[in-house]
Amino acid sequence: MKPLYSDAIIVEYIKAGGQKRQKAIVLIYEDHALKNQVINFVKNNSGNEEEGIDIFHEGIIAFDENVRKDKYKGEGQLKGYLFSICRFLWLNRLKRDKRMTYTAENTQLDQVSFETPEHLSLVEEQKQIIDYLLSQLGEKCQKILELWKLSYSMEEIAEEVGLQDAGIARRQRYNCYQKLLETIDKEPDLKNVLKLNYSEKE
Repeated sequence: MKPLYSDAIIVEYIKAGGQKRQKAIVLIYEDHALKNQVINFVKNNSGNEEEGIDIFHEGIIAFDENVRKDKYKGEGQLKGYLFSICRFLWLNRLKRDKRMTYTAENTQLDQVSFETPEHLSLVEEQKQIIDYLLSQLGEKCQKILELWKLSYSMEEIAEEVGLQDAGIARRQRYNCYQKLLETIDKEPDLKNVLKLNYSEKE
């Protein structure tokens, strides 16, 4: 993030939605020091650079959701919080894939509380709403996001959708998710139902 934009402004822009939110996401995405920190953590813990980039993207999406749902309380630096999310995501993936033991010392997998995109399918009412919203995005975006929700790898998504490689699938996934959030913004009644359901789950 550029020095001219404080953590408070980044959070304010995300909550404002629209172009301000997009600007905030771009500022986070262009924080090369944070991106490299995440990539290095992944590489040092049984992963590779491509997986590090993927986790960085997922972390931004999860952070964006947390801010919009008032889960981020502004305690500590934003960069540290986002890195914690990325670390949580990667260690959970290692645990899920039963890979090599990671080198991070005594990390608790439940130390970061946030909702990831795949949780959208856990409540039936939410699932119906999300299915409707996905149908507004077009067939390709719908398939990409559905495969991602099912934990398909970027390589598998690229093959299923007919994209050239995992990098293109990753960019498509990110763009489709942004379109989904923009669509939710345009449906205030459905947005309120989603928020209500999340508060009930918590």
